[in-house]
Amino acid sequence: MRKTAIRFTTIQKLTVFAYLLCVSLPAFEVLAVDDPTAIWLFDKKDNNVVKDLSGNGHDGKIHGAVDWTKDGQFSGALAFVGKDGWIEVDDHKNFHFPKGTDFTLACWVKITGDHPQPPMLIAKSYGQGGQKQPWYALYYANQGKQSDGDISFFCRDAGGTSFHIAAGQKINDDKWHHVVGTRDNGTMYLYLDGEEKSKKTGADFDVGTHDGHLHMMTHASRFMNAMLDEALIYKGKALSKDEINQLMKDGTESFLSVSAEGKTTATWGRIKLIYR
Repeated sequence: MRKTAIRFTTIQKLTVFAYLLCVSLPAFEVLAVDDPTAIWLFDKKDNNVVKDLSGNGHDGKIHGAVDWTKDGQFSGALAFVGKDGWIEVDDHKNFHFPKGTDFTLACWVKITGDHPQPPMLIAKSYGQGGQKQPWYALYYANQGKQSDGDISFFCRDAGGTSFHIAAGQKINDDKWHHVVGTRDNGTMYLYLDGEEKSKKTGADFDVGTHDGHLHMMTHASRFMNAMLDEALIYKGKALSKDEINQLMKDGTESFLSVSAEGKTTATWGRIKLIYR
């Protein structure tokens, strides 16, 4: 009986220790569905790395001519000079969206001038290594009109069939624009500056489920003059129009730290800890 009591006490101690360890290390907390899969604020340029502030470790590597500027939509941003600059993020299952998985891609972009060979803003994977299907992208182009300054949301299945929606509005006006693509229960939505511009049903299939990298501001050897700020990815959640407008109006910090719908408030605390 005495040995049993001692063993039970030890288990209790270990349980309490494990609990205290978890609550004292918020950067390693398991993310809830309402937490972003990846957050790149671009408020700092740490050598050639852009930090993922979600706590999931999806840091991006900067390639080519990319500068940091204080003149972002919210604090700092990255400035791409149209020569060879882009961002590479290693493949991870967090960027794989199988059939039945909702997701969100979002960013701020400021584009200058015409680009007859336009790149993708956020995509997986049609980058420096060529195409790998099935893929998804926020694309600075309207299919068949690649030099018109439009923005679009693409999902391409494993057989090469494209599901494509466009905003029907030029954004190469040297002004900041908020671009969001979501897939919600198999329906694609494209939002520009908080307004739903287009949608398409029937897009419930695997996308991004391969070993290709995630990339920003490139398409093969295509680049552009632009600035990029506050990029987000959610896996398992399609932001609503109200949430998108809150994100656009208040910025990522306010959006993640305050929620009218009672979402987790721990995320921004982790971000500030990681960013120190």
